[in-house]
Amino acid sequence: MTDGTARAFTWPPKTIVAAVDFGEASARAIGLAGVIAAGAAATLRVLHAERFEVPPYFTPAQIERLEDERREATAELTTELTRFAQAATTWPTSIVVADGRPVDMILDHAADADLLVLGTHGRRGPSRWWLGSVAERIVRAADMPVLVTRAETAPPADLFARVVIVGDEAAPTAATKARVEALATAHGGQIVASDALAACGSEAVGAATLVVVEAPRGGSRWTLSDIVTDALGHCAHPVLFIPTP
Repeated sequence: MTDGTARAFTWPPKTIVAAVDFGEASARAIGLAGVIAAGAAATLRVLHAERFEVPPYFTPAQIERLEDERREATAELTTELTRFAQAATTWPTSIVVADGRPVDMILDHAADADLLVLGTHGRRGPSRWWLGSVAERIVRAADMPVLVTRAETAPPADLFARVVIVGDEAAPTAATKARVEALATAHGGQIVASDALAACGSEAVGAATLVVVEAPRGGSRWTLSDIVTDALGHCAHPVLFIPTP
């Protein structure tokens, strides 16, 4: 787990983790992670996590059989995850299948990463209140930058072409602007706008290929609206969340 301190924003990343659930958004996440890894010559790990529960009433013999089935399932998942990753990127990947709660496992296995990439279904309203969002919980807890994407976005190679930076009630800090400008320039792109989050529905954001958000760690988790929930729920483009203390 993370130690509660936001990590300094560094680029290019040396280690990237793409966390996936085999959906279309996850395929896009691997594609974006592969483009970034190729440009940075970074190590790329593709991770899938799920919980294998043992019913409390199982006998020792049943538990032993279940352990055998779990090992077989893990081997099958590893094979399937390898195929899934290879279909999404040509960059070499290492494959990890983790047994545990997805949010905890993702944060644990990304503890040494410089960038975490994952897909989202963009849940809003009642489904978010009752089911929660893995992406949202990770963004709030992670101490490294987190890139979140939906299934339908611009081609991965164009990720940094037109970057928009948004803040909460005020424009983003000068430090974030300087870091993101260097990032965009390094990838042949440019910053096309910088404003408060209300800009997420503006024409400038509509033409963007990447939205960058300063994301305070922790904060209000289940309010109807804050900068994290608004960006995840309303920005159709990939969003790079940069953690702040």
